[in-house]
Amino acid sequence: MTTPRRNNIVDIGELQLEVLDTLTGLGEGTVYDVLDRFEESRRPRYTTVLTVLRGLEKKGLALHRTQDRTYVYKPTPEAGRVRKRVLRSVLDRVFSGSPKAMLAALLDAEDITPETLVALKALIAEHEMQGEQPQEGENDGD
Repeated sequence: MTTPRRNNIVDIGELQLEVLDTLTGLGEGTVYDVLDRFEESRRPRYTTVLTVLRGLEKKGLALHRTQDRTYVYKPTPEAGRVRKRVLRSVLDRVFSGSPKAMLAALLDAEDITPETLVALKALIAEHEMQGEQPQEGENDGD
């Protein structure tokens, strides 16, 4: 018995993500505008990009308006959160919700350069500092 395919935001493919990134970079655009951003050697067909944009629209990641007889697409605010939601899904499903396990797997799976390690440590330190700042609405101990 097969499970029905969900129209879930985390079920996003590589081409969908690339088209969404391109559309986000453009702010808004037509299928041809999106196509023009692809390298010629790997440019998909017009109908492929149109299908992807329609799929993004069904997922709530893009909207369109009509200009003359042309659809002009733009990303929705939800599109900006797609990577975070996909990552959260992987974290929960693959690493049982453990960021430590996920980071350990990433460090084991990739050739991490010393520069990358320095950058990761800086990100962690920055995150720690943000956690120490009083949240909006908290007092300063008065």
